[in-house]
Order: sequence, then structure tokens, then C-alpha cells
Amino acid sequence: MIIQAKESKYADIFATVYNSANTLFDDSERYDASGEIFIKQLKDDTNFVYLDEEQKIRGFMSFHKIDRYYELTSLYVERKYQKEKIGYQLLTHFEKQAGKNTILFIKVLKNAYWALNFYQKNGYEFLNDEIYPIITSLGIIEKSWEKILYKKIVP
Repeated sequence: MIIQAKESKYADIFATVYNSANTLFDDSERYDASGEIFIKQLKDDTNFVYLDEEQKIRGFMSFHKIDRYYELTSLYVERKYQKEKIGYQLLTHFEKQAGKNTILFIKVLKNAYWALNFYQKNGYEFLNDEIYPIITSLGIIEKSWEKILYKKIVP
């Protein structure tokens, strides 16, 4: 089940899920995030959590609207639950929230090949000459360590 999460009480849970899902760096090269970094996200973005049968949060996603476009700012699933289509359900929920006739964006770290593959498998594409001017007009810049993917949602 997917429910909206607004309160800062979710910050520590977001950190726990994020820390579990963060497999880009091995344990000796990474640090665990604290709930404090998610408080602003919970306040500024639209956030949803995935609850399992025991009502435990196993994943979350966050997004915000820029003009008539939507940017997915986070989508994380606990490592142990990553092959259970929770990410797909959260991504589908994001797309439904955005509605029709819009463009969705997601920034992904270049080294996160599994994430890039996940989004591409679900219809997201790398920027092209048509989309690039739109994102730059919105102030979205592709940094050297990331890739921006997009998906058009049409009627």
C-alpha cells in the first residue's frame, strides 16, 4: 500500500531506507545519512511511502513540480526488498500523481547502473536536443556525476 508522508516523523525512517538501499559505495567508503537530511525534503516535496502487509515502510519516493513538469527527487527501497516490484509501484504512483500531458525528470548518479537500467526499463530516456532546452529553462543542470532521464506522459 502506498500512502502520503508529510510529517517530519518520517525523516528517520527515510534515512533507514536510504542507508539500506545505498549500495553505490561499499561500506568502507560511505557514511550513513541521518534523518535530519530528509526533514527539508519532507517539508518541501510531495512524499509517499510503501507499506508492506505488516504496515512497515519498505520504500519511499519524493517529487516536486516545476512549472508544468515534475522531478522525482528520491526513490529508494530497502535493499532486502528490492526485487519485489516496490520501486516499480512507487514509480507508477509518481507517474499517476503527475497526470497526463507532462514531462517527468529524474537525476541519477552515473555510477548507479542498476538505477539507470531501472528507469530505462520503465520508459525513461536520456536527454535529447528536444528536451535539453526545457530542463535548462527550468534551471535543471546535469552535473558531471549524474545523468538526467525523462519520460513524456501523454494523453
